[in-house]
Amino acid sequence: MVLNRLTPFKELSLFKKLSLSALAIFLILVVGFVWISQAIERISRAQAEQELHKSLASHLVHDNPLISSDQLNSDTIGNLFHSMMILGANFEFYILDKEGTIINYSAKSGEVIRKKINLEPIKDFISESQQLPIFAEDPRGTDSKIFSVAPILKDNVEVGFLYIIVRSKIYDGIYSRLQNNQRLRTIILIATTAILFLFALIFLSLHFFAQPLKQLTQVINSVQQDGFKEKLSIIEVPKSSSEINILTDAFNRMISQVNQQFDKLKLVDSERRELLTHLSHDLRTPLSSLQGFLETIAIKQDNISTEKQQEYIARSLKNAQKLKHFVDQIFELAYLESGHVSAHFETFPIAELLYDLKEKFSIKAQNKQVDLQVILTNEKIQTSTDIGKLERVINNLIENAIRHTPNGGLISLELKESELNNQVKIIVKDSGIGIPEEEIPYLFDARYRGSKTAEDGERHIGLGLTISKKLLNILGSEINVKNNDDRGACFSFQLTTT
Repeated sequence: MVLNRLTPFKELSLFKKLSLSALAIFLILVVGFVWISQAIERISRAQAEQELHKSLASHLVHDNPLISSDQLNSDTIGNLFHSMMILGANFEFYILDKEGTIINYSAKSGEVIRKKINLEPIKDFISESQQLPIFAEDPRGTDSKIFSVAPILKDNVEVGFLYIIVRSKIYDGIYSRLQNNQRLRTIILIATTAILFLFALIFLSLHFFAQPLKQLTQVINSVQQDGFKEKLSIIEVPKSSSEINILTDAFNRMISQVNQQFDKLKLVDSERRELLTHLSHDLRTPLSSLQGFLETIAIKQDNISTEKQQEYIARSLKNAQKLKHFVDQIFELAYLESGHVSAHFETFPIAELLYDLKEKFSIKAQNKQVDLQVILTNEKIQTSTDIGKLERVINNLIENAIRHTPNGGLISLELKESELNNQVKIIVKDSGIGIPEEEIPYLFDARYRGSKTAEDGERHIGLGLTISKKLLNILGSEINVKNNDDRGACFSFQLTTT
């Protein structure tokens, strides 16, 4: 058994929804137009017919003495009515007394269901106080009909009314049958023409309206099928101010942004792979050295002198410390890149922090015979920033300067007011080996590996400068680097004063 069911409206496509909605609205408008047109036609026809037969009753009363006699309810009047109906079958004649009671009529016995007619419309007709058409009660039915009426006088005294229904029941029956047939043909013709015209209009117009949406759907479906592995395509649409084109333009902007993010993710993924390659190599070197020294001690401890064992242990410890320091930096960098780091700002004098850091690195600087000094133009300068993160930045810069400054060199921590309003500049300057100009653009890249340092002749594998740059970004500042005119490097950044 085949089950036929209508597809739920909400499951239809936008094109079908628009088509059905437009069809329904158009049919409602057609039906409303036909109904209003027929109502206007009925009123106009009733007004015309009543205007045409307005004086019919008064002429009959004037030209027929029998109607003005005392025989208003006699058979003679009834025969007169039948004679009149032969000449005009669309009229019905009634004699009313002055209270509106029906006392004689032209209809067959038993067809008149009313005994009394409301006189208010009749009085309005006689006094011409209301615009035609005026409708009054039909003695043979419950409807209201147009009429003609005239008073019946006896000795100039009103004794009743000649009440004529202009459209008899026979006339209404014939006209209604003909009208229904004509109406049916008219409705069928209008409906058929309207539906054909509407469908042609819908398919021609909505094709252009819905085409951008169709393209939009195809792009989304293609993206879904490809699993978002490739870039999204821009939808080409003609420039206009329609809502669909505005939506398409917005989607195109979103596509462009998604494509940019896609490229950025691919670049970040590539950089991460490269960084992991470098990190694995940097971790392998101290690990291999640490393992080698420990294996040597474990295997040959009986054949190695105590002094040699102590040397191997010292080297192993140094490699372990280097390895721990590097792992700590990796975790710190990952934490900074997570986006969950926030700054806790507080106001404090910068000079005190610089003197504290000088004291902290004084022993290390003395051991390398490096002069570490603080140069201030104003000891009262205060800033509002995260003191912990700022200390971490300057700490990294001092360590980097000590590592790259040979014995007898000079490192200065300078604090001076900037040319910009409410800005102070912090400078860490050394007299070391400097930085090759070709390496400066990549100095703060986590993948960067610097040239050999003056300290141990090995490439530095730390991430201190990368971490310093990210910390300053959190504090709302940027770090700059350049080589000094004589020798050494100069790192600087600015903070807002209070």
